[in-house]
Parts: sequence; structure tokens; C-alpha cells
Amino acid sequence: MKITDFGKIMVIVPHQDDELLLTAGVLYSAAHAGLNPHVVMVTNGDYGCHDHSVGYARLRETLAGVELLGVPGEQVTFLGYADTGMPRAESFLAGLYDETDENKVHPSHCGTETYGLPEKPDFHAQHFGMPAPYTKAGFVQDLKAVLDEIEPDSIITTALCDTHGDHSGLYQFICDELRSRREAGKKVPTLYTGIVHSPAGDENWPLRDGVRPLTCPEGLESASTLRWENRIVLPVPQEMLNEDLAQNLKHRAISCHKTALKPDAVDFLYSFVKADEVFWKVDL
Repeated sequence: MKITDFGKIMVIVPHQDDELLLTAGVLYSAAHAGLNPHVVMVTNGDYGCHDHSVGYARLRETLAGVELLGVPGEQVTFLGYADTGMPRAESFLAGLYDETDENKVHPSHCGTETYGLPEKPDFHAQHFGMPAPYTKAGFVQDLKAVLDEIEPDSIITTALCDTHGDHSGLYQFICDELRSRREAGKKVPTLYTGIVHSPAGDENWPLRDGVRPLTCPEGLESASTLRWENRIVLPVPQEMLNEDLAQNLKHRAISCHKTALKPDAVDFLYSFVKADEVFWKVDL
């Protein structure tokens, strides 16, 4: 499969750095093929922060990272929702998805409504004149509206089997919305999914073996319907194959995420500097 087969790509992911771990090569190749890929950041990555300082830092780090790949800031959208924890019981997006009262506000550590940057507001504030409350109804409204605005041919997002609750919750929201669009007779983009936090555990996958092809995470096929032999393999561009990591473009882009590069996460994040990126096509 060639990058041009995807058409206009929308990468929609929960947290700052997911866009690079999953799709740095895709974004670079699409941008340099003139496909104008669009990145949608769903949360502000502000877990554990009691003000907007971490969110502001992480949003700016995303802009810096994707700009290295040729994706300008105007092709990045901030939905501005919260980041409250990795286990599904603590996850903001999984909590919204499982919520039965669509108007119940789910507060985070630092607020109850969406926010972006002072110089680049969140999507809801830009389009509806004010931030959205942290509700299921608000999130579904924003997801519908951002799809209507971008009109992608293909969407790449995180997988249902991803062990971060925000990642699996986002996948469920997107599948529901695409099914709704199909029932309404609207254009339905092709959905692709990839893994950041695998069933093998972040300490075990991806392998810390240099710029090699990704291997199948242990436990993937028992924990999901994904089959390794059915994956779509996209080699990364030459600029991301350099074993001298100081010269490797994917490594350099991930290095923009200084806030995420905590001592216990460094090896994991840089382990995604691989010779390929892999995805699965989703049958809705």
C-alpha cells in the first residue's frame, strides 16, 4: 500500500506524542506527497496538573514535532479534553464513553471545560464561541464537527486492544460516529488503527533493538481480533532510518516532547524509532 492510497489523512489520537509514535513516517510521507495530512489532538495530556501549564507545554511540543515533519500548525486541531489516567477506570475518554448521562460533567485535575493555547484555541471555542464542558454530548458534538470540517478520506487512530483507556475509548467513539455517518448516508472515511500500549506491556514492546521492523507484541492475538499477518506495513522514509539517532528524523521529532520524556518513559518512547509503522484496516 502506498501513502497516496490513503488520500487525505486525519490522524486523531488522545495524547501528545501518540501522533509521532504511530504515524511520524505517515505524516512526513503524506506531507511531502502534497496530501495535507491533518492531526487532531483529543486531550491536552495534562494528567496530574492543577493548572494549564502542562497542557500548554504538551500542545506546543506537538506543534514543534509535526512541523519538523512538514505539517504546519494550521493542519493541527486541539479538541482540548482532559487526561486523567491510563487504566480504563481512571481514563477520561473511557469514562465519557461509558457514561449514561451525556450531560454529566467529568472534571479533571485542572478544570471542567476544553482549552487550547492562548495563541491557538481549542476547536469548540473557535467554532462555537466558547469552550465545551467536559461531557459526553460535548465530545460527540466536537467529533462530528471536526470530521465535517476536515472531510478525510482515511482516519488513523489508536486500537481497541490498546491498554490505555483513552486509546481504546477514542477508538469506540470513532467507530460509533462512523457507523452513524454511514446510516445517515454521509461520506465514511476508511478507518485504520494502530497500537501504542500493547498487551505485552510497555516494558516489553516495542523491542529496544534499534531501527528494525516492528515485531508482533506478545499476547496481541489472544487479546484482540487483530492478526499480525493482516497488518498494513508502511516503511518509514529514509530520513527515519539513520542508526545515528541524532540524525534520525523520527527520533528528533519525538525529542520535541520534552514533557513526556520522563526517565521512566524515555526507552519506551524512543523504541518507536523503527523501520516501519503498522496498521490494521477496520471493518465497521
